[in-house]
Amino acid sequence: MNVLLTCVGVLNDPRLLSLAVVVCLVGIYGSFSVARHASRLQGRERTKWALLALLSAGCTAWATHMIALLAFRPGMQSGFEPVTTALSLVLAIVGIGAGLMLSLGRRERWRRFAGGVVIGLGVAVLHYVGQAAYVVRGHIHWDLLVVWSTLLGSLPVFGLATLASVERKRVVSLAGAPLLVLAIGILHIGGMVAMTLEFDPRVALPAWTIPPETLAPIVAVVSSILAAVAILGLRLTLAAKAKLRYERRRLGELANLGLEGLAICEGDRVVTANDSLARLTGFSREELTGRALDTLLPDLDLRALPEREETDARLATSLGGFLPVRVLRSDVRLAGSVQTVIAFRDQSERLSVEERIRTLAYTDSLTGLANRARFQETLATCVAEHLESGTSFSLLLFDLDGFKDINDAFGHAGGDEALRAVASRARTIVGEPHLLARLGGDEFAVILRGTADPLRIAEAGRRLIEAIETPIPIGDEIAHLSASVGLMPSQSQSVSADDLMLAADLALYDAKANGRARVRLFTPELRKAAKDRLSVAEDLREAWDCRNFELYYQPQVRLTGNRVVGAEALIRWNHPYLGVLAPAAFLPVLEASSLASPVGDWILSTACRDAMRIRGRAGQAGFRVGVNLFAAQLRQPDFVERVEEALATSGLPAHALELEITENIVLRNERTIAQHLSRLRRMDVGIAFDDFGTGYASLTFLKQLDITRLKIDRSFVRDIETDRKDQGIVDAVLRMARGCDLQVIAEGIETPGQAAYLRERVVEGQGYLFGKPMPLASFANRLLAPDRGVGS
Repeated sequence: MNVLLTCVGVLNDPRLLSLAVVVCLVGIYGSFSVARHASRLQGRERTKWALLALLSAGCTAWATHMIALLAFRPGMQSGFEPVTTALSLVLAIVGIGAGLMLSLGRRERWRRFAGGVVIGLGVAVLHYVGQAAYVVRGHIHWDLLVVWSTLLGSLPVFGLATLASVERKRVVSLAGAPLLVLAIGILHIGGMVAMTLEFDPRVALPAWTIPPETLAPIVAVVSSILAAVAILGLRLTLAAKAKLRYERRRLGELANLGLEGLAICEGDRVVTANDSLARLTGFSREELTGRALDTLLPDLDLRALPEREETDARLATSLGGFLPVRVLRSDVRLAGSVQTVIAFRDQSERLSVEERIRTLAYTDSLTGLANRARFQETLATCVAEHLESGTSFSLLLFDLDGFKDINDAFGHAGGDEALRAVASRARTIVGEPHLLARLGGDEFAVILRGTADPLRIAEAGRRLIEAIETPIPIGDEIAHLSASVGLMPSQSQSVSADDLMLAADLALYDAKANGRARVRLFTPELRKAAKDRLSVAEDLREAWDCRNFELYYQPQVRLTGNRVVGAEALIRWNHPYLGVLAPAAFLPVLEASSLASPVGDWILSTACRDAMRIRGRAGQAGFRVGVNLFAAQLRQPDFVERVEEALATSGLPAHALELEITENIVLRNERTIAQHLSRLRRMDVGIAFDDFGTGYASLTFLKQLDITRLKIDRSFVRDIETDRKDQGIVDAVLRMARGCDLQVIAEGIETPGQAAYLRERVVEGQGYLFGKPMPLASFANRLLAPDRGVGS
């Protein structure tokens, strides 16, 4: 420390050292001002001003160093070697120029810092070459430890000075010049402290040595030139700022005409903003001016945003909230200075429209529930979460029992009102965070999150049924609905959304097939049954193509006399491996398949032809045939025409044909069936109501439909001899039939006792007592032969 103070206070002239600092600051300011002016130009003009800035920077370092050496008082004769002194100036210009080339115009901070280090090396070369040019009458000794310490200590400061001087933040950039002076001071003073002079009268100064009093005017001229450059730089800076203010004002006036929010920024500060941006933020234009960009766009680093590339951001408002915007950054040159223009486009309306579109895309318009697309997306998410983390959920499918009747009775408007009522009631059962969706028609689905407990989901299904079964007011009338529910909980094994849907659908199918208005949990047996049905359906298609179906006939007799008066045509399947199959093995699958209509038409036409052959036998002119109908046949709009064609082709009289319908067919298609039956009765075709009393058909059907015969089901005949309830039911049916002018036939008569009991009450009967179903040839040969009796 004492050595340092002695060097500064005793061995150096403080006034010249102060002058060196002033020259350094003036030169740095002038060099930087000219360099900034050069950066605002293009072409050859840019090159000229850049060279001037480079020369100015080199001369500043050289003049500062020379003045500091002139301030040194070694106490002996001294001077300057001219060639080495000039070389130090050239090396200063080259070294500082290399550093400037490396640092200026580079966005990477490490390059700027490295450029500053190169500038420091250039100044160090200048310093020590300049000191080598300083000669005295004696010897110069160097403390290399001090030399290297000051060199290594000053170089990082040079890097920081260069890094700070080109930063956009003004507070940081203003620190560049003081840091550079500090670095030069550390280098010079360290070099002077490291130098020790030893007087030796035997050492003479070289003949061409320039004395200090001769070099001083040269340094003064250079310093004056630097002062002139600084004044020129000041004028250029003031002119550039004036032009910048003018062009900013013009750009601001143009920006104020824009509908989008615009902000003109320098660095990270808003210089001016238009009225549109003020409206978006709620701040006045004055409040926006000078505001830091990161307070307006807290989530966005504009320096990392590519130019002219839009991105989403949040714009801070005066109310403390945020507005969704699209931001576009563009750099422009105003008066040669790079300014950043940021455009803000309000996205709140677009996002609101997109949300409405998304809501419409994922919402059922009739009920307001989630639609099929939303349901499938949510189900896929639940499956993914289940497979990833084991999160439980359950799937419920339900559709409405009796909805078609409401549509038929009240029209589509009434059906829509019923669907809205069902949706509202189901919504009260299915709350958050579960999902309730309408998949289409009268089919609904529920995703219950967080549970796979069969008891809990079954209870949810029962509550849904109870809510739906509450009478629904439609206009001035009351409608009644129920529902069938299929359940499928998530399982430990890997399953897909399609597998879950299939399982729940199978459970729903089973619930509807076994009485409706019930809850059915999926079990593996349902999948096996479905595969069996599929296999049967495929085999049925092959059987139809190969004509493996055959009609069997069961006799219908007059109980008094046991005379055959007709037969019921019953389909059989001649299976190539299993033999002859009864309808129970395949009829449910056949009725639900696309073969129902063509097979039904074949049964009708074949039965008519066979009946006509039997009627051609002696004594069988009154023979009639009964044909069971499929629901698919009665849904055909031209069904009556098909019956007419079968009769015309075979030649069978219409009164010799009796079509048999069941309660299930009537319940599904009441209005359509009533129209068909009326037309068939006008043709004199008989209509039999099969299995009467075993279903849920209303007694009003007897009044509304054109029926000619009731068939008492075998379940009431089995214990007719001993069971008083069966006797009562049969007697009631008979009285009702007489009141409605309907004929009656009893099915399932298997014993003489049953025939004896019914003979006094029913005209006709059918059952194994009189003959099992048999092929046409057997029927004709065994039962219609003149010498054989029925049941023999």
